[in-house]
Amino acid sequence: MLVVSTIMPIIVTTTSSQFVRHLQATSVIAFLLFASACATVSPKIQSNGVILWSNGIEERVQVSPSNDHLVFVHSGVLNGQVVVYSRIIGASTAACEYYVNEPNPQVRLTICHQGEVELLDQGQTLNIGQLTVFTS
Repeated sequence: MLVVSTIMPIIVTTTSSQFVRHLQATSVIAFLLFASACATVSPKIQSNGVILWSNGIEERVQVSPSNDHLVFVHSGVLNGQVVVYSRIIGASTAACEYYVNEPNPQVRLTICHQGEVELLDQGQTLNIGQLTVFTS
């Protein structure tokens, strides 16, 4: 049995088994193109903590083992936007640690040892919350 394929601009005459193989190959390529078009960038950073802000927003965070850095990965309009807060060396007290936002140094975080978090912008409190760090 002969089958006429018009997938290409040129009409090609093939046998039935050749057409099936061609159709299978075309289907695989179409699926791969579709899958790659639908794929989003997944962050490589695994969160090990969460902040529950007073406004009800829950934000995942990766706290470094040394507590020197907090890394937030935000999804949304800018998929995979990473914001890093670094501990301000020498500014710690017995009760709290102080962090500066790397790309925007006037934004700061204060984290106290009971998990209380305060987000500040130029000294004004923007939000307060509670940090929970998960242990494995």
